[in-house]
Amino acid sequence: MTTLHYSRAKLIFSGAFLLLVAPVLGVFCVFGGPLGMIVGAILILGGPLASIGRLRRVFSDLRAIEYDDRQITLHPLGRSRKLNWREVSAIEVYTLTQYIWGFIPVSRQHSIRISHKGGVLGTAKISIPFNLLAMDKATVIARLADMEKLRGGDGFAGGAARVSKAALTSAMATPGDHPAPASDFDADAVMARYLAQREAAAQEPEAPAPQMPPRVAGFGRKRA
Repeated sequence: MTTLHYSRAKLIFSGAFLLLVAPVLGVFCVFGGPLGMIVGAILILGGPLASIGRLRRVFSDLRAIEYDDRQITLHPLGRSRKLNWREVSAIEVYTLTQYIWGFIPVSRQHSIRISHKGGVLGTAKISIPFNLLAMDKATVIARLADMEKLRGGDGFAGGAARVSKAALTSAMATPGDHPAPASDFDADAVMARYLAQREAAAQEPEAPAPQMPPRVAGFGRKRA
């Protein structure tokens, strides 16, 4: 059984922020016009509600994901769910990008997103944030590739690309000009490196076809 754990320190910090700081910021936002009132209401009401799942996990065994060759058990910030691999339809790295002024990206939040059979529309999704786990991104990505292998799929989705297990392993093992340590690993960088390698391979000119050597006249008498 392989287990991914939450970080207790990260759960406490994020839970306390949502419970105590978010409502205070919401009060200031209320005086910022109609849009500010909407944002303020979300912070005032949603912050404490969002903190409940985090603080509840602080007093648990901190398990986030457990899996073996038969099944996977997910412990998101809500209700836990146990699934057989045949019920899992997709494994994704979901990236939420936050913008300022609508076009300037200021942060990216990665999450593990598991899609499975069920729900009102026939497919349900469970998300677990990277930044709450007690391991670096490189380890999380390696675990996702392992899960996809057990699921029997051909690779997991990262952003708009489908990344195969073999290509991901190759991209992670390929040293760059300035390799970063594993703790600074970025899922976006691995995806971009893989796509760049694939594009470069597609643009390489094909090798010319081998040519036959010129025919050399043989020895002997020429007949009239």
